[in-house]
Amino acid sequence: GPNLLSPAALLGMASLYENLRQLITLVDELRDVGLQHYISLPRIAAIGTQSSGKSSLIESVVGLDFLPRGGGVVTRRPLELRLVHLNTQDYKGEQAWAIFDKVGAGDQKIYDFEKVRQEIERQTEEVAGKNKGIVDDPIVLTVYATGAPDLTLIDLPGITRVPVKGSDQVEDIEKLTRDMTLRYIQDPRTIILAVLPANQDMSVSDALQLARQVDPQGLRSIGVVTKIDIMDQGTDACRMLRGEEIPLRLGYVGVKMRSQQDITNRKPVKESLEDEKTWFESHRLYGKLPPGLVGTPVLIDKLTQVLFKHIRRFLPDIKKEINEKRRSVQDRMDELGQGVPLEETERVQVMWTMVTDYCEMFKNTIRGKYDRKLQRYMANLPGGNTDASMSGGSRVRNIMNDFLFDFTDANITVEMSDEDIDRAIRMHEGDSLPGFPSPDTFEFLALPHLQKIAIPSVECVHNVASALDILAQRMSQAVFRRFPKLADCSLEMTQNIIAREKEAARIIVEQMVACYTGYLFTNDPSYLTEHGSMEPMYQGPGQQKPPPPPEEEEKKEPGVAEKTFHQVREGSKAAYQGMTSMFKEQQAAAKKSQRYSGPFVKEIRKRLDAYFAITVRNVRDSIPKAIGFYLVRAVQEKMQFELLTSLNQRDKISELLGEPPHIMEERRTLSAQLGVLQRAANVLTRDPTLAAIAFEAEVEEEQAPARPQQPAAPASRAAQGGGAGSSSAQSGPPRATTAPAANPSHSPTAALTGAAATKPATLFGTAPSAKQSLFEDNPAPARKATTKNPLFGDP
Repeated sequence: GPNLLSPAALLGMASLYENLRQLITLVDELRDVGLQHYISLPRIAAIGTQSSGKSSLIESVVGLDFLPRGGGVVTRRPLELRLVHLNTQDYKGEQAWAIFDKVGAGDQKIYDFEKVRQEIERQTEEVAGKNKGIVDDPIVLTVYATGAPDLTLIDLPGITRVPVKGSDQVEDIEKLTRDMTLRYIQDPRTIILAVLPANQDMSVSDALQLARQVDPQGLRSIGVVTKIDIMDQGTDACRMLRGEEIPLRLGYVGVKMRSQQDITNRKPVKESLEDEKTWFESHRLYGKLPPGLVGTPVLIDKLTQVLFKHIRRFLPDIKKEINEKRRSVQDRMDELGQGVPLEETERVQVMWTMVTDYCEMFKNTIRGKYDRKLQRYMANLPGGNTDASMSGGSRVRNIMNDFLFDFTDANITVEMSDEDIDRAIRMHEGDSLPGFPSPDTFEFLALPHLQKIAIPSVECVHNVASALDILAQRMSQAVFRRFPKLADCSLEMTQNIIAREKEAARIIVEQMVACYTGYLFTNDPSYLTEHGSMEPMYQGPGQQKPPPPPEEEEKKEPGVAEKTFHQVREGSKAAYQGMTSMFKEQQAAAKKSQRYSGPFVKEIRKRLDAYFAITVRNVRDSIPKAIGFYLVRAVQEKMQFELLTSLNQRDKISELLGEPPHIMEERRTLSAQLGVLQRAANVLTRDPTLAAIAFEAEVEEEQAPARPQQPAAPASRAAQGGGAGSSSAQSGPPRATTAPAANPSHSPTAALTGAAATKPATLFGTAPSAKQSLFEDNPAPARKATTKNPLFGDP
């Protein structure tokens, strides 16, 4: 009959399911070793509002009746359901059993699915409480059945709007359920199975809204329209199913579930699948839809296909991520080192190494040497690598560069008037002969300004010491992270050394400042040439040219015209003097008191400014040198010796090398993580056929643009394998063929291929022509002979 598949078709189907089983087993094994805690793995998550029919749908897919049912919120913990198809050749008749993960019973097979339901309820109540509470802690259930497809599904609690009265549900139950759903579906490796009740408008569907939020282009969302049989009279879901309202790349499938009445009457899932088939075929509208849009078998086929491609596509990425993660975990483990050694000599060695590292890094940072160890330690500091170099030598140099910077352009005589200087000169003449200025005048005028240098100098010592202090803190935090007691002890000792050397440096700096302020002297050549004698004050531009002309004028004999002009001028001068007599009197008074000429005062002013500038320049050089030598270098030289000498005592070492609990915990966590990643890598590398599958995925990606121009392949394939040959690749698991249909066009296999042929883009986003090349009768050996394997590094 038309339902008998040709040998070629059966072979193609077998190879698809064999490959699919391998891939799904692989992902499940990666889940079992715990990889999903560190790296996301491909999976299918069913989402939707509360009571939209998610659990019923999953039961239809499995073909068994085993989930807790009822009104209101029933699924209160995510259920991770791993379905394993049992080969009908090995398992005769209908066989099915379930195994719960991480339960006291161990790997106990449960054949009675009523008990499975009770166990799910018991585990839900154990974690989520008996009173409708919702918790994000998945139950893992593996179902082996001859009638089940190969899939891994997650059934999530529905999105609940309002907390049930008198229940354990919190007020923000909607946020909690929505966030839980979002957390599962945000991962780009999760296929979203959006369950939408047909009797509710699509545009208000929570499932679609969430799916659109995380997958705006609809690349990994499949829509499932439930409750299609209880729509209002006169309405139908055809536009919805054809994707005309909200398009999804993977399309929609309509399904008819058992009613609550059927469930109460314990109607078997098998019968309800038959009913669904008949109902869709005989429906006036849905019977005329293109094949591949309605029916649970169509959905199962679509899910297996999509999951297969999805896993195959992400395998190379997962492998890469595992290797990267292993490397980073291993680096951190190396840095933490092994546990504390027991042997005393080894303990001394550990302490010695760490203190040496600490001192070396301290010195290198100050000297600005690139230190690999430092970079590694700093990268693992809680604050990250916040420019370690700036906390070392460059910071010290910046402090020294800024020292007295404000004084470099200052003229100290700006605030002194000529009278102040004149008064100072007269004050220091004493009772001796006037006209001979004393050197004390200079000291009297300069000293208040020179003393301004003292405070910044001592501040500079403090600032450099605190920069060293901060550096020591960062270094001890980085190097002794494993041993807080050793860190505290080393830091305290370093700070004591810094404080001690700071005090010594401060005394030296104060003595140097005292020399600058207490004894005025300079050998500066420019000062000696410009201000070393009295000569410059008579060489000003005003004193050179004006004196000669009056002498020449006196030698000439004045003429009549000149005399007249002179008289007129004298007359006007007298008038002018009369007008400004007050001003003249004041000037005369000033003249009387001022004994020293302007040029002399001016020269004193210049000398004060020049001497102050020389002093500032010298102090800016010598004080930082003293600080650098007596503080920075002294700390660098004495640190290592003093630390090692005082720490190298038997009783001290055992006390200081006590690891804190959080470091032991981190090492334990890291080694567990490393174990998981190691096992995951082993799972991935041990199976050579996976290499071929992954390679096919890459080939398929490369060929994607050329697909539409290959119409010959399916035709020849169809001719070779009889009418149903072309359907082999898309056909469902053996369960789908156990209910033969009278009309071949409505059998699940034909339905699916029809869909692929009519609407290749909406269904899988690919044309059917390339499907056959994916599952050649025997792809692996042929590929192996010709190509290197990019995924697993085969030679």
